Amino acid sequence: MSNRHWNFPVMVICKRTGKIYTVGTTKEALDMLLNAWPVAKGKAFMMALQICADVESGIRQPLDARNSFVAAAREAGVPIEATMVE
Repeated sequence: MSNRHWNFPVMVICKRTGKIYTVGTTKEALDMLLNAWPVAKGKAFMMALQICADVESGIRQPLDARNSFVAAAREAGVPIEATMVE
C-alpha cells in the first residue's frame, strides 16, 4: 500500500484512553478502520473501507478517503478534530 497523504490530517480521540491519534494518510485510515475501530458495521464505515481501498488502488483521490473517514467517525461516534485549515 502507498501512503496517499492527506493535506489536512484528522485527529482521532480514543474515548477509552483519551489518547489522540493523527491520521494523515489513507493507509493510516485503513489501518485504524480495520484494527482499532469501535464498530465493524454501518453504511459510512463500509463506504470508507471501499473508498480508502480505491484510493490505494489509484482509482480515487486522497481527499475522498479523508472525507469518508470523517463520515465513518461521525457515524460511529468517534471524537475527531478535522479542520481544513493549514
